[in-house]
Amino acid sequence: MSDPGTTPIIEDISSIRWITLNRPRQLNALRVADLDVIYEAITAAPHDVRAIAITGAGDRAMGAGMHTETFQSLDKNAARAVISKVGRAVGAIRLCPKPTAIVLNGYCLGAAFEMALAADLRIAHHDVIVGLPETKLGIPSVVDAALLQNYVGLSLAKEMILTGDLYRAADITPSIINRWAQPLELHSVATALLGKLTSLTPQVIAAQKDLFETWLNAPLQDGIAHSIEVFADCFDHPATRAAVEAYRRKEH
Repeated sequence: MSDPGTTPIIEDISSIRWITLNRPRQLNALRVADLDVIYEAITAAPHDVRAIAITGAGDRAMGAGMHTETFQSLDKNAARAVISKVGRAVGAIRLCPKPTAIVLNGYCLGAAFEMALAADLRIAHHDVIVGLPETKLGIPSVVDAALLQNYVGLSLAKEMILTGDLYRAADITPSIINRWAQPLELHSVATALLGKLTSLTPQVIAAQKDLFETWLNAPLQDGIAHSIEVFADCFDHPATRAAVEAYRRKEH
């Protein structure tokens, strides 16, 4: 049966842009065209959108990754084009200057799990299942699967990626999830957590996220040197001085 769902739903609610993967009968499996929608929704979000949250329609899955039909009859060049689009969409989550969160409301597999690894925050219930089953299709896990070892350690990351098995998120490294919530409370918990970040200046969030990316990619001393310049640059913004003064007033 075909899925009546469509490309991702984009809704702006109280300064948060919600991106909902929308093929619930197929566990919100992604098509290539969806990747462009996700990329544009993140990179073209207006200034008054202060955070990005991604979830899945229904209660069975945040997302099952790319639909398996995506990989049928690909040659080398077509495969490169597809995975480049995956990398662009997932990378937009990691590189977004706004805070990003993934709300895991069920299975979170493949490219969807890479989105969760790329995001700043993850909110889930205790029965969420995660995994990177690509090797079972004869293809490697790539792009932001590279981040998995930072969350669970190299040994477990190798097991998860090489076997392609699925795991309860609560059974691997519980700290991979920022907030645990009951299924019906996921959205409200995500909104409250993101609210802590949207109350800060956009400049400091963008600067701190830039530093996280630098710390992931640069040698320690280079990262420290870059952080000094980022710190200084923040004082080009009146919002920074206003935030300092507001905090000082609260102290007295």
